[in-house]
Amino acid sequence: MRIKVLLLVLALMMAFSAMNFAVAQDAPAITPVACEEPGALTMWVWDENWATIIGEAINEWTTDYCPGATVDLQVQPWSNYWDLLRTNVAGGDMPDVFNMSQTNVGFYQENAALLDLQPYLDAAGIDSSVWGSGMVDPYRSGEEGDLYALPVNWDTIAIYYNKDMFDAAGLEYPTAEWTWDDFAADAEALTDADAGVYGAAAYSEYQAGWPNWVAATGVEPVIASDHTTCTLTEPGSIEGLSFLKGLLDAGYMPTISDLGGSSADDAFNAWLAGRVAMVTGGSWKLPAALESAEFNWDVVQLPRNPETGRSRSIVHSVGYVAAASTDAPDLAANLVIFLGSDAGQRYFAEAGGVAPAAPSQQQTWIDAFDTDTVNIQTFVDALQDSQGVTVFDEVWNIGNTELPVNIFDLGMSVEEATALGCEAVDSAIAGM
Repeated sequence: MRIKVLLLVLALMMAFSAMNFAVAQDAPAITPVACEEPGALTMWVWDENWATIIGEAINEWTTDYCPGATVDLQVQPWSNYWDLLRTNVAGGDMPDVFNMSQTNVGFYQENAALLDLQPYLDAAGIDSSVWGSGMVDPYRSGEEGDLYALPVNWDTIAIYYNKDMFDAAGLEYPTAEWTWDDFAADAEALTDADAGVYGAAAYSEYQAGWPNWVAATGVEPVIASDHTTCTLTEPGSIEGLSFLKGLLDAGYMPTISDLGGSSADDAFNAWLAGRVAMVTGGSWKLPAALESAEFNWDVVQLPRNPETGRSRSIVHSVGYVAAASTDAPDLAANLVIFLGSDAGQRYFAEAGGVAPAAPSQQQTWIDAFDTDTVNIQTFVDALQDSQGVTVFDEVWNIGNTELPVNIFDLGMSVEEATALGCEAVDSAIAGM
């Protein structure tokens, strides 16, 4: 029986690897189309830098794809953005096109405030699977899973590891095929209690921490995507959290107090300081690692669950959406498609910083880091079998702070902490 299980796991691992390679190499182009009739649109973004980049893309749209169209591009600061949008939903005076986040989209879906983009994608011959599951699944709605947002950018999670520590311990560097068992063995070998060095820190926060391990079991962390069911007490959640707590209890990972705080920044800073050999971290940490790490290091995909064979990163992607109430739905959808296309995404890729959603532009993003010692492709590879963000404001702190503090600092059992977490999630659902 053990041999059969191992063969099944190997087959799954090979299948997922083949799928990732095929998508990366053969992804169809995301091609913009000319608008049928120009007009005037308003658009909101929350970031000044993004406004500059998006403004350049819009200039190409109005020149090459929709001559005569105009876009009033407005920056509404993050501190006011969501309050203003919600107010405008109630008042029926929304911008035609605006940015959306996976953590906030549920409110707008439930209030039928977003334009269904699926008919426009179908007409343009755009296959939404080109973006990978985690980037777009939270933006789907309805029985057919129609897409209501096109992704702007993304960030994924990988393991940052100290190569010097691996060398000193006589360990081989991890590969994309390593498993939870390999990770645990490496964490043990890299732990030096006398020197105050831990093998790993892999649980902090929602996106960069413990939910990645739960997602590898096939369970949506904290809450199901339909926003009606707490998933913390499901077997996959218990499995992922128990694995991590086992490493903590064995002394291979520090407590939150040992790290100095519950944020992913605290864990990452401990890695930079040489106190932790391996840490889960987001692609957004690459500039800090390249600038501040005083040791040899690299990144590798999250280890694979030994039963499912899956390595699953939590991915968050900002989206472009159009208002259901817009007076120019065809024009708004045309602009959204252009901004999400290879042509529109080129501006984000060339600007550096955030990773562009269009697969054709991701190599430009990788090249912008100008390094041949760090496998930045790792973060791109993590996109395909990824888990989008399903939590929202009312349950965010439960998974982001309360649950990890209870388990990884206060010593609460996984069963007790998850039961308590589900009580809070259920209460939040009932209050919506």
